[in-house]
Amino acid sequence: MKSFFQFKKGNRLWIFILAVIIIPNIIEESLNMFFHFKFDHTIWYEVVDTVIVLVIAAPIFTYLIKRMDEYSNQLEEQLIKNSEITEQLKIKNEQLNHQAYYDYLTGLPNRFMLFENLNRFIANMDSKEKQMAIMFIDLDRFKTINDTLGHISGDHLIQQVAKRLRKSIPEEDFVYRHGGDEFIILLEETDKEQYTKIASSILNLFSSPFSVNNERLFTTASIGISIYPFHGEDAETLIKNADTAMYEAKERGKNTYQLYNSEPDDKIIRRMKLENGLRTVLENNELSIYYQPQVDLRNGKIKGVEALLRWHHPELGFIPPDEFIPLAEETGAIISIGEWVLETACKQAKSWQMSVFPSLCVSVNVSIRQIKEDNFVDIVSNVLQKSELEPSYLELEITETLMQNIDTSLTIFNQLKKLGVQISIDDFGTGYSSLSLLAHLPIDYLKIDRSFTNNMLDHSNTISIVKTIINMGRNLNLKIVAEGIEEERQELFLSQHGCHIGQGYYYSRPVPAEELSELLEQQYEPVSKAY
Repeated sequence: MKSFFQFKKGNRLWIFILAVIIIPNIIEESLNMFFHFKFDHTIWYEVVDTVIVLVIAAPIFTYLIKRMDEYSNQLEEQLIKNSEITEQLKIKNEQLNHQAYYDYLTGLPNRFMLFENLNRFIANMDSKEKQMAIMFIDLDRFKTINDTLGHISGDHLIQQVAKRLRKSIPEEDFVYRHGGDEFIILLEETDKEQYTKIASSILNLFSSPFSVNNERLFTTASIGISIYPFHGEDAETLIKNADTAMYEAKERGKNTYQLYNSEPDDKIIRRMKLENGLRTVLENNELSIYYQPQVDLRNGKIKGVEALLRWHHPELGFIPPDEFIPLAEETGAIISIGEWVLETACKQAKSWQMSVFPSLCVSVNVSIRQIKEDNFVDIVSNVLQKSELEPSYLELEITETLMQNIDTSLTIFNQLKKLGVQISIDDFGTGYSSLSLLAHLPIDYLKIDRSFTNNMLDHSNTISIVKTIINMGRNLNLKIVAEGIEEERQELFLSQHGCHIGQGYYYSRPVPAEELSELLEQQYEPVSKAY
């Protein structure tokens, strides 16, 4: 700015010379040549010069100075604006850079900075005799906290964990949020004594409760550790191996740390393959739905079907549902998978209604993870519209766990009932149900868990429990469904005591849609084309 004003002063000097000396002399010479002025006294020449300066040169000089000042002010304003814009761009760039490399929830460096720093640390390691530890930390049972208390409470817990981790490690080391409930700590130039000591101290951080929404929450952590250069010489390998070690820590009972083993347990390898497979399971068409009949115990005819998910892994073969469904819930894959199941089952039910049995009902299991999604009710509504299935023919089976949070349960149930959907409490008697809540929830069915049905005729206490469930359900005007019927005597007992619907291998194992079509055609006449 200083150099600019110096330049402006220099310009004014030249304008003064131009307006006062050069231009007047040019005008005087021009007038003299044109009029041939001749004066006896030189004073008159000075008078002419003065007149020319006052009449012509002075206004020109004043005008030029004024215009120059205007241009100078405009330029000065533009420079100020440019400076402000530059400062704003600098601030914006710093904000974008912070967003790119720092986690918005905890303020910790994120996985992008983790990879950059780790690769830089490796490049700066001047000797492979020096060790660096990568500690992969995962909270135990975090999904249960999220599902029970909600994502906001889960976020508050993550923030508190981040603060404890940051305070627990040496100032020269780094803690990163890898994503979800996962954190990574980098320990430079460490040794076994140091990283095992720090791992133990981190586990001790979780011995005291966390305070979330005025509630005391207890949780633990599992830690996997990989060491540079023994377990990898690049960032991706080191983090992957630390992750593998963390899974092994969970398999060993959680709340512990585990050093990476280059020959991991077969269970760890299988779990990793399943977790990776779930990411592409829909794209690769590896899922299928089997259907198990639900029989009206009054007449022995199929009343409805339950849709049961099956997975045939290209390498591992058939995967039991009780193995892959909890993993899908934990990873979040259940959300897209669940929507696919719902849509496929509703379309198939509508097809059976149009061809065989117009009042066939379909029952679909719904995960708590799905229900927690804000748009779950909209998804159900859209599926019903696309499949053209009447809402009253769709039964959603929900586990008792959802009833831990009565406010959330009541809101969701009421929204589903407005759609006209039927609601069933699955595996009743094995979860967290409060009997006093059943009278207030808008449910239609209670399903007696197979663990009661299988043993009820051999244990008097189990018989009493089954009778109690049936009587309670009937008094609440609920329909009772018994799972796991495998013998005729079980069916007879349940029918005599007022159970409405039976399901189990006694009637049919779960079968593909084509086989169930044959069962339906054996019991019902095909629907006329007029339908």
